[in-house]
Amino acid sequence: MKKAITASVLLASALTSGMALAEYPTKPITMVIPYNAGGGTDVLARALQPALEKSLGQTIIVNNIPGGGGILGFTKVATAKADGYTVTIPNNVIFATEGMGNATYKSTGFDYLGNVLTEDYVVAVRADGPWQTWDELVEDMKANPGKIKFGFSGYGGSTHVASAILARNIGYEVKQIPHDGSSKAVVAAMGGHIDALMLNLGDLASGLESGKLRPLLSLGEKRMEEYPDVPTLKEEGGELLLTNWRGVAAPAGVSDEVKEAWGEALKAATSDPAFVKAIAAQGATIDYVAPGEELDQRMQGLAKEFIETAQELKQ
Repeated sequence: MKKAITASVLLASALTSGMALAEYPTKPITMVIPYNAGGGTDVLARALQPALEKSLGQTIIVNNIPGGGGILGFTKVATAKADGYTVTIPNNVIFATEGMGNATYKSTGFDYLGNVLTEDYVVAVRADGPWQTWDELVEDMKANPGKIKFGFSGYGGSTHVASAILARNIGYEVKQIPHDGSSKAVVAAMGGHIDALMLNLGDLASGLESGKLRPLLSLGEKRMEEYPDVPTLKEEGGELLLTNWRGVAAPAGVSDEVKEAWGEALKAATSDPAFVKAIAAQGATIDYVAPGEELDQRMQGLAKEFIETAQELKQ
C-alpha cells in the first residue's frame, strides 16, 4: 500500500512538473535591447512585440539598457536566470566584442532561440557633403589619410569590426569614431559631426528617410531593393561580402520547452502581415531559422569569423 501511495505521489509530481513546463510562459517576458530607442534593434523588437505577445500569450516588456556598445545589456541577459523570461536580440556584435576582449560574456553563454533577419552593412554620408559616389569618397580617404571622420556604433562592436575590415580591404585610413548606439551615430552624421558612417540598413533608416543621409555602398551580395542605384562592393571591384543578422537569444541553459515555444512564436511572428510590412520598410530581409542544429552551426561559423578578425584588429 505504501509503495502504491509513493508511486501515485511520484506520478502526480511528474505530471505537475510537465504541466508547468508546458504552460511556459506564465508571466511577462523581458526583452533587453542593449541600445537606445530608435535604432534598428529597438525598431525590430517593437515590430515583433505584438505578434510575439499573441503567440506566447504574455506581455513582452521591451527594456532598453544602452552602454558599452551593447555590452551592458548583453551582460544582463547572459547572467540572468535561464528560465526563458529574459531574452535579447543579438547580432554580430556579441562575437566582435568577445574577440576584442571587451565583453564580460562569451557567445557560448547564450542559447539562440531563432534567427529573424539578415541585413547588409551600408556606408552612408551626409547628403550635403561633397561625395556623390563611393569612388569619390574612397579617393578622398586615400588622398587624405586620417582626415575623414568615419563613424559606427560602439567601440569593438560589429560595425567597428566591419568598418576596419572594409578599410583594410580597400586600403584607406580614416578617423574612426565610435558612438554609443546606432541612433547616436545617425544623429552625429546628420548633424555634420562625422562625415561618413557604417551601419546596417535598418539602423540608417531614420537618416535616409529624412533625406539628410545618402547611401553610397552596400556590402551585401546584391543591390538593395529600396536603393537600386546604390552599388555593392563587389560591383565596385571589391571581394568583401559582409552581412549582419538579428535573432532572439536567452541565457544558456533554457529548457527544450522554452526553445520550442520561442521557435513557434518567431515562426508565426515572421509571417505576420504587420511585421512583414514593418520590416520591408526597414530594408531588411526576413530570414527565419528555427532553434536547433542549423542555427547553432550558423552561429558557430559567424563567431569564428568575427572573433578571429576582432582579435587581429586589437593586436
